[in-house]
Amino acid sequence: MHPRLRTVLPIAIAAFTFASCSKDDAPAPEPAKSGNEILSSTRWVTTVVTDSVGKDVTAANMGFVGLADYLPNGNYVFFNTDGTPRGDEGYYFITPDNSKRILVSRTRNYTRVVDVVKLTKDIFTYRVVNGNGATVNVEHKPVQK
Repeated sequence: MHPRLRTVLPIAIAAFTFASCSKDDAPAPEPAKSGNEILSSTRWVTTVVTDSVGKDVTAANMGFVGLADYLPNGNYVFFNTDGTPRGDEGYYFITPDNSKRILVSRTRNYTRVVDVVKLTKDIFTYRVVNGNGATVNVEHKPVQK
């Protein structure tokens, strides 16, 4: 065997063995959570409502401001910012591609479909047309119940 090969071959085998073993020891990535799982993981509080250019229009859109509990069983309950019930409860779901949130209110008799702008464990933002016909983004962050 060539002297250089005797030196390089054991190093190559050791490197390959180390690399292949270290991959086996790495933790498996967590499976991605569905939008329904993300929504039901916490209580959400509205942090800001913005218009199409990013201007804060929260004060003019208080009907979208409050606390929201999305329950794992597919029910939702909305609260005022002080924690008192809003009288709005029903069913919800996020489409499988996480692009839409659908509400069906049992207590206020409406159905609303909105575009999901962002949905992670840290932020939930949806886009909706308000009562004046303007499109607004409603941003929420998680809070403790």
